[in-house]
Amino acid sequence: MIQYTPDELSAAHRAISSLRSKSDKASGKLKAESWQYKSMRSNVEACDLAMRLMDGDADTIPHDKLDEARKTLTDALNRSGGVIGKFTEGTPQHTLQKNRIAALKIALALIEGERNNTAQ
Repeated sequence: MIQYTPDELSAAHRAISSLRSKSDKASGKLKAESWQYKSMRSNVEACDLAMRLMDGDADTIPHDKLDEARKTLTDALNRSGGVIGKFTEGTPQHTLQKNRIAALKIALALIEGERNNTAQ
């Protein structure tokens, strides 16, 4: 498994926490039965799981939750990768997406590592 420095994990934690906060805020403006609401809630849950792993708290995370988080965060990574080119390098929007992409890659690596290290 890849080892990350405390600085890398801290930066990733901040970026994932920001994504979680934005998803949580957006879900509050949506109808609970809508697919958009469910998508935002999935983002919140996946971010919570990723932050737990970054904090070293991997106790009793079921494989199905790891798989759901992996799918949700992979979708977020693909969306971020698709929009980063729309922003001029050096702008706050570009920096946000660059940091988010790096954090999502770390989160996905931690999820994959946890998935591989635990027996089903």
